[in-house]
Amino acid sequence: MNKLIEKNLSTILLAITCYFLFTISNSLKESSRYNSDLRACAKMKTFINDKEASELFKQKAAAATKVPVKFIGEYCKKITQQNLF
Repeated sequence: MNKLIEKNLSTILLAITCYFLFTISNSLKESSRYNSDLRACAKMKTFINDKEASELFKQKAAAATKVPVKFIGEYCKKITQQNLF
């Protein structure tokens, strides 16, 4: 058993390193998607008082977040509440 580990130690260490890099990569992807969605919602909420701009930014936020336009308000409310500490 020891000889098997000695022979394949570099392969085992490489596999462990790849696993952690893959995990970190997925975490960064999720974090960037969340930040992008949050930014799109913030832009949408900025123009809430102007009807034309509000509809335009609502559509842009829906496209950026891949959420249907009729649900974008609820989605933005949900993620902004998650952001509060």
